[in-house]
Amino acid sequence: MNKKSLFYLFFIIFFIFLTLLLGPIIAYYDKTGSNTYLLDKNYSHLSRSQILDQIDKDFILPENIILISPNKEKTKFSLASVSAQINKNKIASSMLYRRLNQGIPAYIRYFFKPKKFNLEITFDTNKLNEQVNYVASLVDKPFIPTEINYKNKVVSITKGSIGVQLNKDSFINTFTSSLITGNFNQEINLETENIGFIPTDDQINEAKQKAQKLTKKSLILNEGFTKITVDSNTLISWLAFENNYQSDKIKDYIKNLSVSLQREPVDAVFKFENNKVTEFKPSQDGIKIKEDELSNLIIKSLEKLINSDDVSKTIDVPTIATAPKITNGDANNLGIKDLLGRGTSSFSHSSVIRNMNVEKGASIINRILVAPGETFSFIKNLGEVSLEAGYKKAYIIRQGKTELDVGGGVCQVSTTLFRAMLDAGLNITARQNHAYRVSYYEEDSKPGFDATVFIPNPDLKFINDTPSYLLIQSTYDGTNKKLAYEIYGTNDGRKTEISNYKQWGSQSPPPDVWIDDPTLPVGKVIQDEQRIPGLKTAFDWTVKKADGSILHQKTFTSNFVPWAAVFRRGTKI
Repeated sequence: MNKKSLFYLFFIIFFIFLTLLLGPIIAYYDKTGSNTYLLDKNYSHLSRSQILDQIDKDFILPENIILISPNKEKTKFSLASVSAQINKNKIASSMLYRRLNQGIPAYIRYFFKPKKFNLEITFDTNKLNEQVNYVASLVDKPFIPTEINYKNKVVSITKGSIGVQLNKDSFINTFTSSLITGNFNQEINLETENIGFIPTDDQINEAKQKAQKLTKKSLILNEGFTKITVDSNTLISWLAFENNYQSDKIKDYIKNLSVSLQREPVDAVFKFENNKVTEFKPSQDGIKIKEDELSNLIIKSLEKLINSDDVSKTIDVPTIATAPKITNGDANNLGIKDLLGRGTSSFSHSSVIRNMNVEKGASIINRILVAPGETFSFIKNLGEVSLEAGYKKAYIIRQGKTELDVGGGVCQVSTTLFRAMLDAGLNITARQNHAYRVSYYEEDSKPGFDATVFIPNPDLKFINDTPSYLLIQSTYDGTNKKLAYEIYGTNDGRKTEISNYKQWGSQSPPPDVWIDDPTLPVGKVIQDEQRIPGLKTAFDWTVKKADGSILHQKTFTSNFVPWAAVFRRGTKI
């Protein structure tokens, strides 16, 4: 056979080989490759729609999975309760995936390579967690520790019991594994683990002997003028069966003790009178308990009480003194010597309860020192607004609605301070107007010069960009119903100007709203909201340095929505 014939023969053989190799790939380009299995089912050479139909025939999730508890009780776990479903589209996409981006050879190998896929199961995660918690409630048992008791001068032991807890992670893994592998009829044994520790008889006897030695004994904790007595009941409760003492209980006791003994440092507070800062409240060092050190001292003292005839031991509570930021000696170094700005407001028609809240808020936001570069936050300095803190219930604006709540009237304080901040030319970083116009803030001012606050937001803030400390001081006049704020510091020559005040977009109030109230008798009418027109306002605020250059420049805008009058009419017969 000549070379030409050999060439043709080789070409024919190569063509046949190539046809046998590429033929199936071309024929099944949009179908699964050869040797494709879903679990033990052959899914080779199927299109997407064929895969979806075949899954419906081959795999049907059961209604329930059977769970077996450690005591061999059986419980049904409903798959519908967790919205379990076979994700057919995800399975089909995985089967039809081709690695063409890795090159033709890899693509061909992948086509013919045996491929076995598991089922893809979706769950509602929140529902699954709820059901797992329910299953846990069927098998869990609480750990009840063995305790030493001292009552009526008698030491006794109450024996405990080991707790049992479902291994939730193991259960979820086994549960999902049985589904994705198609083992629908597999019963799942619930795996549990023991919780807690039960002491031996020797450990119980040893602890009981220690307890006997602590009866009628005590520890005295001494912190300055404060002395706390820890009686024998508490000391005995700190004994442990395994590690001599229950350090966690001792630490918890110390943490609670810290709440009553620990003091934050108190800055000196000054009042500005006759161009001079005088001391109003002295500074005071703070006290912080060294908790770890005190815990070690208590354990050592317990050892001494157990091993001696002493009836008590005294421990000097170890503390750390923390100095205040501002001390009495700083009065002449703060630079508080000039009146920088003043703001006033009037509230002649305010109710007695609202006036009490205005006075309370003004007394808290008063004589406050703000360091250079520090950000003042009205909300942070105001603190808790509650009945316990001394506030009363009065009407407030919350999310565009008028509601009766604790602290109504505090915005009179923030509004007045905002006006002082404007006058002082400070760097105002946060301010928000009320949802609708409030008559109290327009008694001695045009609309738009108000500032609302509500915990935690909105807030009223400024940065002290002056060279010295600032002193914020309020003056409440309950007789004439006026409030004033003055801000003192060092005058750096800045000048403030308010200009270009505008009002526009006036809107009439909506029609009155009438609400049937079955709690009121027929004919009784109560007005809950006043009719208020809407309005938009704006003004330019410019602060210039001593050399005339601009330090701050802002336009403060306010958008007050129109407000309908709201009446409740009685329907009760």
